[in-house]
Amino acid sequence: MDNTELQNRPQYQEEETLDLKVIIIKILSYWYLFAIGIVVALILGFIYNRYTPSVYQTSASVFIKEDKMGIDPTSMMTGLTFKSNINIDNEIGILQSFSLKERTIKELEFFNVSYYVKGRVATRELYKETPFNVELDYDTAQVVGVNYQIEFIDNGQYRLKSKEGRKSVYDYNKDQNIGVKEVQDFEGVYKLGEWVNNGYNKFRIILNSNYNPDPEDDFVPKYSFTIRSRLSLISEMSSVSISQSTKNSSILNLSIQGNNINKITDYLNQLLHEYMERNLEQKNLVSENTVIFIDEQLIGIQDSLQKAETDLQIFQEGNDFMDLRAQSQEMFNRLKDIERRKAELELSIKYYQNLQDYINKNIDDLNKLVVPSAMGIQDQMLNKLVLELVALSSKKAEQLATSTEKNPIVQTIDEQIIQTKKQLLENITNMINNTNVTIEELTNQIMAYEEQIKQLPTTQRAYLGYERKFALNDELYKFLMQKRAEAQIVMASNSPDNSIIDEARVSRARKVAPRSMMIYLVCIVLGCGIPAAFIFLKEILNTKIIERSDVEKITKLPIIGQIPYTSPKASNSSSTFVIDSPKSPVSEAFRSIRTNIEYIVKGKDKCIFSVVADSPGIGKTYISINMASIYAMYGKKTALIGMDLRKPRLYQEFGISNKIGISSYLAGKASIDEIIQPSGKLPTLDIVTAGPIPPNPAELIASDRCSELFKELKERYDYIIVDTPPLLWVTDALLLMKHVDTSIFVVRQDVTNKKAFEVVIKDLEQRNYSTSIVVNGINYQGIYGYRYSYGYGGYGYGYGYGRNYGYSYGYYDEEHENGRKRRK
Repeated sequence: MDNTELQNRPQYQEEETLDLKVIIIKILSYWYLFAIGIVVALILGFIYNRYTPSVYQTSASVFIKEDKMGIDPTSMMTGLTFKSNINIDNEIGILQSFSLKERTIKELEFFNVSYYVKGRVATRELYKETPFNVELDYDTAQVVGVNYQIEFIDNGQYRLKSKEGRKSVYDYNKDQNIGVKEVQDFEGVYKLGEWVNNGYNKFRIILNSNYNPDPEDDFVPKYSFTIRSRLSLISEMSSVSISQSTKNSSILNLSIQGNNINKITDYLNQLLHEYMERNLEQKNLVSENTVIFIDEQLIGIQDSLQKAETDLQIFQEGNDFMDLRAQSQEMFNRLKDIERRKAELELSIKYYQNLQDYINKNIDDLNKLVVPSAMGIQDQMLNKLVLELVALSSKKAEQLATSTEKNPIVQTIDEQIIQTKKQLLENITNMINNTNVTIEELTNQIMAYEEQIKQLPTTQRAYLGYERKFALNDELYKFLMQKRAEAQIVMASNSPDNSIIDEARVSRARKVAPRSMMIYLVCIVLGCGIPAAFIFLKEILNTKIIERSDVEKITKLPIIGQIPYTSPKASNSSSTFVIDSPKSPVSEAFRSIRTNIEYIVKGKDKCIFSVVADSPGIGKTYISINMASIYAMYGKKTALIGMDLRKPRLYQEFGISNKIGISSYLAGKASIDEIIQPSGKLPTLDIVTAGPIPPNPAELIASDRCSELFKELKERYDYIIVDTPPLLWVTDALLLMKHVDTSIFVVRQDVTNKKAFEVVIKDLEQRNYSTSIVVNGINYQGIYGYRYSYGYGGYGYGYGYGRNYGYSYGYYDEEHENGRKRRK
């Protein structure tokens, strides 16, 4: 069959696609890797689940009202409370603010010491279930972060131990770190209840009454504790997650995770309690400031009222004065009313001046501001501006809880505060001026009445003076007491704007980590995935021919046979396998190749073909021997020629002499009859060995005596099989091509390099040599990823004629690793 008659096949490309089915089968052939991977991964998963501290999550929910509403301003004190829209984001910011967390931690004093117990498996944190309590001296700065190991001994004593380290010093009164201290190794024995002052901390140990260790239990838990700073606790408890229950909802869901269920439950509930308290404090702030301001005014008025009342009583007792005449009484009532109005206006002036001074000095802190309506001032513009300023200040405080002064929103609020402050101060100035004008008018009216009073008898005039002072102070006192009562009513009736829907509960807490089943599932996936990835990458990076399709992608030459893999044990390391096992599948494979060769060289009674390969270790000599054996067993007179003059090996396989051979004949030192030797295995099979290694093998093969050799052998034998050197290494095999009718190119699965094969086979195709392919070493049980036997045996050429020729010659190659291990 000529190469031009072959059906065209696609050419090999560097980036070929992979057959997923073959890859899957390949992966399954490594089942033991998956078994080992899964077992190891599950063991690691068990260790992780066993020793990783459990993490729990508890949750609570709070309802945020859309509008903040106090007492109706028209019913009690107009403007004393105000209405504003709530920003859900701001409320979330308040719940996540440092200040609120700080308030919460301050109320949870048990948090200041963390307790631990080391059991048989792992160390866990204790909370409110400790056999002892640590009582700190908060007036002493404490070194925080020191882990004290405690061991209870007899007679109400215990032993303390700690290790050295660099730790912070914390002042609980100032709530801040005040320095760093080097802590040395420490050990000491103390009595229960005795204060410990070791230069680092001051505390005492109080044994709980519920501590009752089992004397029969050989295992004694090891307890320890660590004094914590509030700052570290705030940082630890910063994992509160807040979200709206649904989009646009006013219900916030809060959740927190931690290693101790009771601890995180207490913290979350206390956080919500402090949030509500803060909200109520903000609502009561205006009323509280009003009461404080009124109380300050009442101090002077009470004294004046008491003195006026005493003076009036003394006058009445000394003068036996009973009553005023009707005309005098009417004048008195009018004057009293004018003086009351003037006193109220003077009180308003005092409020305006106080408000003006307070705003100028405390624009960033309006916590003590008293709204105008609390003092009976009903000017709408003034009340509006004061309430607006208070609202802006509150809004700024809420923003600063979650951001900084550089925040654009805060800067915008600052600009609004400046503008509102400017308008408010201008309004106050106008109110003071207008009020002073009114006071001056009232003063003139009072002076007119006083002129009329001067015309009254002396006794009536004196009585009227005492009565006026008493009535004026009495009216002011009643007015202030009324406003004070109204402010107290507002405080008593106030409640938080928001409400807790569900508190955090231990019974509702759930374990979130480690998720045991998920860990085991991940381990199984990794146990399968890692070996699969390893095998897949191994195949992707493989540069060897691993299946028939790899050959078909590179060349269009026909594949005339596939030789099954035979283990060295089964073949007893013998290359004459078809002679030793003529009925084996391997022998049938060689018979199939023989049939295909006959089709290729049809019409020829005699045939010479060579067995070639691109490199050593492919099984070329093994196939040459068994093909020659097949023809000899078929009754054909067959000669097996060892033309590998650089590394002869045929003589070793048949146990015959190599003292003379092809090289001897080509060098003219032996006749053709002298170099032919019987195989000793089959009567129709003769062997011509390569002979001593010559220094010039290529020149000998290219000589005329080589042509004469093949011409003579063809006359004597029906089939001549030529074992050649590797094509990729030397040119000897190409020189022999002109003497053969066809060639068998041997490739070995998982050994032959694709690129090397491509280079050699393309060269043969361009030269138009009749060539066919035999794939060697197929493992049918695994489809691919085959194991092989019968390697080439290496190609470490080092040769010379030695004593026979008188000189030696070094060559280049190294022995092929696979060929060194197995021969085929």
